[in-house]
This record gives sequence, structure tokens and C-alpha cells, in this order.
Amino acid sequence: MRLLVLTIWIGCVASTFGEQCVIQLVRGMVTRLLGPHQAALSCDNLWSNLLLSFNFTRQDLVACQDGELLVHPPEPYFSDCQQRLDSAKRDAEADRRAFTAEMQKKIQVNQWEADRYVQESDTIRNQLTRLRDELRSTYRSLVLMSVQGGASKQALKYYHYYLEGQPPGQLLSSIIAAVYSVPEHAHERFEYLLDFARKVPGNSVRLAFYHQITAELRRHPEQRDSYLAMIAALDLGKLAFLSQNADARQLYLGLFNPALKRLQAAVIAGSYDEIVTFATAYPDHFEQIANQLSTLESEAWNQANFERLLLYPNRLPLAKQRLEAFRMMLLQINQRNKHDFAPRLTRVAKELDKCESFVKSGSKTQQSDLEKLVAVKRMFATRDANRDYDHYLQESKKIIE
Repeated sequence: MRLLVLTIWIGCVASTFGEQCVIQLVRGMVTRLLGPHQAALSCDNLWSNLLLSFNFTRQDLVACQDGELLVHPPEPYFSDCQQRLDSAKRDAEADRRAFTAEMQKKIQVNQWEADRYVQESDTIRNQLTRLRDELRSTYRSLVLMSVQGGASKQALKYYHYYLEGQPPGQLLSSIIAAVYSVPEHAHERFEYLLDFARKVPGNSVRLAFYHQITAELRRHPEQRDSYLAMIAALDLGKLAFLSQNADARQLYLGLFNPALKRLQAAVIAGSYDEIVTFATAYPDHFEQIANQLSTLESEAWNQANFERLLLYPNRLPLAKQRLEAFRMMLLQINQRNKHDFAPRLTRVAKELDKCESFVKSGSKTQQSDLEKLVAVKRMFATRDANRDYDHYLQESKKIIE
């Protein structure tokens, strides 16, 4: 067995010089420490390598110890860190509480602002609702006053403002009630009511309006027994026949027939004032029933006072109305007085001469009226071609009044 002799210097504290120490190691022990791959080295090299390996091992152990101390510090260091950690936690908690308090304060302020906004919004909304209601009430009043004053176009504008596209509801009945609110003006305002009713849009709405108007009309004889009932009937008739509505037609007939009967009775009785007013104020409406007013039933024709009936045509305000009334009168004479037509034609010729003067005296004589006059004159020769208008006019001049 080979021996490795080691010389180790051991320093002693009490001595100022070193004491040499010799240690003998078996070679195999050294090679076992270094590994079999260094077995061929000399003892000096083995010892050098052993020292080098020892030095590296010592360095590794020092580094490991230092790392361990960092992970698991001694108690004094850990206690200091714990204190600083606790202090940091307390500071963080204090900051959190301060931040939370500040946020809660801001949230509260925002909540107050939100509540104030909601309150103000509700107030504004209520004010807007009140203003809207006041505005609608104003529009309603303007509708009623405009109808009462005869301003139908203005009334219709406020009518639309008031409804805002909604059904009229009680507004129509309120309008009718306003018309009759002052009895001494009811007749005039009823005319305004009819004018407004013509302009109300929507067939169903207008028909409902006429139902109410007719019901109210029947409760007021002053309008029911006047030509205004005929005006209402004729207006309703347009709606009834255009819409082919059976209910509207029934309502129309219930209003038209009695009104026509009353006006025909006025013609027979010679009470022409109201008819003249009708023909003057509503010439288009009058034209629709003029021939029916001039045409009498056979019995009524035979019993009528012909001298009084003769006055009717020339009481009418327009030339074309007069000429048409004369035409209808001549037509009935030629049909119903086949054996005693001459005396009547003589009387009619005298009145037609007055009508001719009226027709030609106007500053705006219509050519159609002149042509109608010629056509009416030709009717005098219907029964006897040898005796024309001029013949009967000459005969009329022989009559002593």
C-alpha cells in the first residue's frame, strides 16, 4: 500500500511560529475521494487535485449557507421584516379606508345630485304636462269661439291642434252645445256650425257629427222648420251617397223629406221670403232642389193660386234661377193645362218680359242666361205652334189689372 505523506502547517495562537504536522494517507483513500479516473496520477497531482476539489466544495457550501440564510433568516431579521410588513398592512388598510370613505362621500354627493335631477325632471315633466293641458284647453276654447264667430277655417286649424291626431271624443258635442249657448244667436251660429261640419275631415267622424247635429236640430223648431234643415240635409246627402252608407242615407232621408215638404208648402202659400233668403245665401244648395220646389203635385197645382204662384220666379235673386223657375212653370202648364193653357201662358209671358229686362240689365250678363231665355220663350208654342211668346206677350198687354 502506497502512502501519501501530507505536511500540514497548523497555526497556534500562543506561538509566533508554525508547527509542522505530518499526516500519512493511503493512496486508495485519495483516489476514492477524487474518483477512479484520476488513479493514474502521481501523489503530488492527486494531492493538488484533492485540495482544489476541497476548495470548490467549500465555496459551494458557503453559497448554499448564504442562500439558506436568505430564505430562513435568523430570528432578529424575521421579526424586523414582520414589523415592517404589519406596518405596511396597516398603512394599506388606512389608505383603503380613506379611499373607501372618499368614494362613499362622492357616491353620496352623486346620489344627491341624481335625486335632485330626478326631482327637477319630475317637476319639469309635471310643468310640461300642465302646460300641455292648458294649451289643449286653449285650443278647445279657440275651436268653440271660432265656430261661434263663423271662422270655420280658423276653427278647423285649432281643431287639429287640439286633437293631435286623436279622435274628437266629446269635442263635437261641445261645439254643438256652444252654438246653442246663447239662444238669440243660435240661428246664425247654426249656419256657422253647418259650414264647419262640411270641413271636418273623415267620413265616419263627419257622419257622427251630423247625427248629433240632426238630433239637436229636431229639438229646436226655429232651425228645424227653416231652410237650414234643408242645408243640413243636402250636406249630409253628399256624404250618404258618396260613402254608400245605409245609415247615412236613412239619416239623410229623415231630414230631407220633411224639409222639402215645408219649402214646397211655402211656395204654394206664396211665402217666398225664406226661399229667397235660401237662394241668395246658398245658390249652389238651392240649385239642387230648385226644380223640386217649382214642381207641384197635380192636386196642389190645380188648387194653387196661380196669380200668386206667378210671382215666385221673379222673386229669385239670380237670372238663371228665375229662368229655370219659368221653364218648370211652362212645362207644367203644357202638361196639366192642355185645354186652358192660353190664359196661363198670357200671364206667364208678362212675367217673363220682366225677367228678360232683369237678365239684360245686368253688367255681367251671361251668354248662357241669354240662351236659356230663348229656350224658355220657345216653350210658349208647345201647345199651339201658331201662337208663340210674342203673341202671348201682346195678349198680356190687353189685360187690365
